[in-house]
Amino acid sequence: MDMGRSRVFLKSVATDFKRTGAVAPSSRTLGYAMTSEMIRCYKGPARVLEVGGGTGSITEVIAKEIRPGDHLDVYEIDSGFSDVLNRRLQEDPSFRRVRSSIRIYNMPIETIDRRERYDFIISCLPFTCFQPATVREIFEIYRSILNPGGTCSFFEYIFIRRAARLVSGKAAERRRVAGVAQVVAEYVDRFSYKHDTVLRNIPPAIVHHIRFRSL
Repeated sequence: MDMGRSRVFLKSVATDFKRTGAVAPSSRTLGYAMTSEMIRCYKGPARVLEVGGGTGSITEVIAKEIRPGDHLDVYEIDSGFSDVLNRRLQEDPSFRRVRSSIRIYNMPIETIDRRERYDFIISCLPFTCFQPATVREIFEIYRSILNPGGTCSFFEYIFIRRAARLVSGKAAERRRVAGVAQVVAEYVDRFSYKHDTVLRNIPPAIVHHIRFRSL
């Protein structure tokens, strides 16, 4: 990552860690794991949604894999990260080939038009930082906009929820983290068909791949 992106990332972490939810940008290895099912299941022109684009670590991996006729929407709530993404889209050679196929939205995913439909969702949101009801709402948004047979891939850091419960001295915070764990576990138990463990990331992560069906 170049120095400009590093400064933006570190500023976001220092200003609002709960929104960033990470101590380092996602590794390329994590990006490959997140896009592996998109690559494996690709059957023609596809619509792809990335949620939580950050400074574009995983966006760059997606951009290398999409093909002519595909379309990628990236939702990023942080205005600093969104500015970085837009600048990279215009200036970074990694995006030159597919520049016209990508749109960046500086908005929370909750604002998306639910009439939109996608074949693949790549979710990089830090669920552990959210309220349980928000996590459930986001999963239901994904379920409503993902085409039948489509794949949603998301990651969570290994042991991060356990660590959050241990370091928090507030009972309400421990309940919140436990509530998030319960919601994520519910969707993983019902819909996950594959997972990948990524050790080459800070911190290590597990990637879940899910396909929705009726609850």
